Amino acid sequence: MHHVHGSGTININDSNLEKTFTKKLIEKSNTSQLQLLKKAIKILKPGHEMVYSTCSILWNENEEIVNKILKENNTKIIPIEFEGKEELPLLPTKIEGTLCVMPTKKYEGFFIAKIRKEI
Repeated sequence: MHHVHGSGTININDSNLEKTFTKKLIEKSNTSQLQLLKKAIKILKPGHEMVYSTCSILWNENEEIVNKILKENNTKIIPIEFEGKEELPLLPTKIEGTLCVMPTKKYEGFFIAKIRKEI
């Protein structure tokens, strides 16, 4: 099985990076992420919440996918709040209430959105 890393977990010192991390890979990844999220939303019971998270810091793998779901379904974002959140190295996001953590020596980069299916 071929293992694919998200943009938040890339080793920038990898000499094969141009071969493995391509625009085509990102597009393929986007398609499967959107399909998976659509299936998850479909089986999510109204009034319930789910978390969509990726090991990516790319807008088109995160907010773009979530925006498509928000437009097509009776869903909304539940802001992510927890103690110590302000201590995380956060990147700005294009959807209020979602989180994108910057890759650092301490953290891998990742994105989190909490989605609620309305009744």
